[in-house]
Amino acid sequence: MKISAMSTLSVASAMQLTVANTQKDIVRLQRESVTGTFYDVGIELGVSTSQSLNFSRDSARLQALVDSNALAEERMDNSQLAMEQMSASAQNILNTFVGISGSGDSTSITVASNTALGELQNFMGYANTAVKGEYLFSGINTDAQTLSNTFVEDLQSDFDTAFSNYQTANGITDVTTMTATQMTDFLDDYTANFDWASWTNASDSAMSSRINTAETVDSSVSINKDGFKNLVLAAVIGAQLGDEQLPSATRAAVTARVTSLSGAAVSGVDNSRSQLGLSQSRVEKANDSMKAQKTIIDTQLSNLVGVDKYEASTKLTTLMTQIETSYSITARIQQLSLVNFL
Repeated sequence: MKISAMSTLSVASAMQLTVANTQKDIVRLQRESVTGTFYDVGIELGVSTSQSLNFSRDSARLQALVDSNALAEERMDNSQLAMEQMSASAQNILNTFVGISGSGDSTSITVASNTALGELQNFMGYANTAVKGEYLFSGINTDAQTLSNTFVEDLQSDFDTAFSNYQTANGITDVTTMTATQMTDFLDDYTANFDWASWTNASDSAMSSRINTAETVDSSVSINKDGFKNLVLAAVIGAQLGDEQLPSATRAAVTARVTSLSGAAVSGVDNSRSQLGLSQSRVEKANDSMKAQKTIIDTQLSNLVGVDKYEASTKLTTLMTQIETSYSITARIQQLSLVNFL
């Protein structure tokens, strides 16, 4: 009977090779037990790898659109809040001037004038609303502040100049002698020639957002819309003429114009709110659709590249036990020596 010799070195080397291979499997199983997917998709799927890449790309594209829609939704939500306040301002001017119709009470008239001025100042604040450095009502000119910081003062000065020029051109030396017909003529001329766009830094074009692979919506409102213009006209006319010493008939002409413009402002601003609301609804529906598509794609991808986390964890535990045993055996083998038997 022949016995082949085997050195302790060869035994130890064999054990080290086993440990090295086991360590590779441990790395693989650690990744799989955490991610729930194959450690190397290419090796596992072979020719089907391209299918998993397509699923991953489609899922990432849908998620990017959903994330982009979140920014558009934030912009629209804040725009709605600002326009709600603008509409309330126009309604307040309307209610105030309707309340003084036919009234000669100086205190009520002064209050109405101050109310109009206050709402004009509020409007400037709402119009300059910015989110993450983007001005909501500047259209595509998002980096430009919608209205200047001196907007109210400049507008008042411009109105006073136009009113003074009209009086001079028509030989009116005292506003107390101004007739209702003359006031109506002045207001017609002022409103007709009021170049609202020149007072703003906004573009007429609203921001446009792609909300899915084939659909875009306007995700902002430009301040250059007529509803905002009418609000400004109602406010400045009410503020600058409300407290003038005008004859009752002439004052009635002012009140009628302010109520007409403020009523049109409420309607115009609310219309802009409605249009933006439609965009918000479309974004919500697009998100629901894309999230459903993404769920389907992710499920298919998981079925293709997914692994059983519990099974991977169990195998990992087994291998860890084996490698610890191997370390122990290797250490004992390395301690063997003939010296111990001599």
